[in-house]
This record gives sequence, C-alpha cells and structure tokens, in this order.
Amino acid sequence: AFEVVHDAIRRGHQVMVFVHARKETVRTGEAIRDLAMKAGVSDDFRCDGPDSPSKEAFEQHDRQIQKSRNAELRELYAFGFGIHHAGMLRPDRNLVERAFAAGAMKVLVCTATLAWGVNLPAHSVVIKGTEVYNPEKGGHVDLSMLDVMQIFG
Repeated sequence: AFEVVHDAIRRGHQVMVFVHARKETVRTGEAIRDLAMKAGVSDDFRCDGPDSPSKEAFEQHDRQIQKSRNAELRELYAFGFGIHHAGMLRPDRNLVERAFAAGAMKVLVCTATLAWGVNLPAHSVVIKGTEVYNPEKGGHVDLSMLDVMQIFG
C-alpha cells in the first residue's frame, strides 16, 4: 500500500486508505508515515513546507487540530495524515472531513463508515484487505460488493 500511496502523493493527489477496524486507522497511518521516514520521503507527505500549495489550509486547520483531545490525530496531522472512524468524537470527525476537503492533509486513513456518511472526493482510494470480521458468523467474511462500490464512490 505504501508504494501506491506515495506514487499518488508524488503526483500531487490526495489518497484515502480504507481499513476495517478503528485501531487500524492509527496503525496504518503510523506504518505509512514510518515507511516514508525510512525511505527518506516523509517531506512528500507533509503539507506545511514553505513551497507547499496546501500550507495555508494546513495552518488554518492545525490550530483547531492541536486543540483536539485525540493525541494520535494531532501527531499524524503534522506528517500530512488524518484518521477517521466512528469511535472519534463528532467534532474531531467533522474537523478531519473539513481539513481533508480543504487539502490540509494528503492521506486520510479511515473506516468504511466514512464512505457511507460523507462525500469526500479523493483521487486515489486504497482498500487495505478485503475481509471484515462478522460477529454473527464468528469469523471473517469478504467485504460486500455494496461496501466496495460505496467506498469507491
């Protein structure tokens, strides 16, 4: 997933990465960030550089994000990432949605609940894994075609 995300970012596009669990949003964002740092390309993901066309949007939303009680969101935002899942406070989810729409972050790692409730356009969409846990069946099942279609918009 890192190569796909980085390629889209290098071409100037935003990316949404869909994961299937709330905790995976943070883990995936941190993993992509760490891979970018290891590869020496973390600046490609940042929106606060002096030549970044997103610098103004980043700074405008940064003031609000730094007030969030969500430490993972605050940390990842500095590197150009956002997270979004149903377990977040509604004001934080709204803020992330506005920041992504304004171009203040390049990568949004989210659960499929975002696809069902919000229309956020992104040039590239990555779905991490095609199986989700179904408690009724007591195991993992394939992601439904309806969910896939909703994610891709």
